[in-house]
Amino acid sequence: MLQRIQRVFAFLAMVSVMLAAQLTYAAENPKDFVQRISTDLTTRLVKDRAAYKKDPDLLLTIIKENIEPYVDFNGFAKGVMGQFYRQATDKQRADFTETFKKSLIRTYANGLGAYENQKFNVKPFTAGDDPKKAQVDMDIQTGSGTVIPVSYQLVLDSQGQWKVRNVILDGINLGLTFRNQFASTVESNRGNLDKAIANFVPSAGDSKKAN
Repeated sequence: MLQRIQRVFAFLAMVSVMLAAQLTYAAENPKDFVQRISTDLTTRLVKDRAAYKKDPDLLLTIIKENIEPYVDFNGFAKGVMGQFYRQATDKQRADFTETFKKSLIRTYANGLGAYENQKFNVKPFTAGDDPKKAQVDMDIQTGSGTVIPVSYQLVLDSQGQWKVRNVILDGINLGLTFRNQFASTVESNRGNLDKAIANFVPSAGDSKKAN
């Protein structure tokens, strides 16, 4: 009987710890989340600048460690596939998500490789109607004084962790832009999803602003 009671208390203690951890994550303000991951990333970029200038692979490692855990690649990729997500097989969805993730990480690495202590300011956060979604706005000031607005669209996952679902960069909705690009890739490959997935290379460089 005593052993049974001890097991019950042990189980309750474990559940309490898990719930406390989830509440801790959920209690993090979306602004604090964006501030934290942005500060951690820029601090790492400054610290290891000399090293990754000599070894580009190190920059990819930095991006993976400081960005990959905080992006909802599955949800992001699903949105980019758009109407073709419903047509795709599980394997095609998985292949696209992996291809998209690698491309997005390379895009981040190419942009952040030129980081030179640009300043950023995370704006005050206003909660919306859905507690599991949030948008956090940030201004990035370049060395020339130009201000680039960035908006992070976030979702709260099942573990109570905020994840980036989409980014609007200087008026360019990357999710929408990439979705249009993928649709064009499918069309140019005559509807062959396998070829479209293999050949898809998302790019924000030639995009028009979209709201």
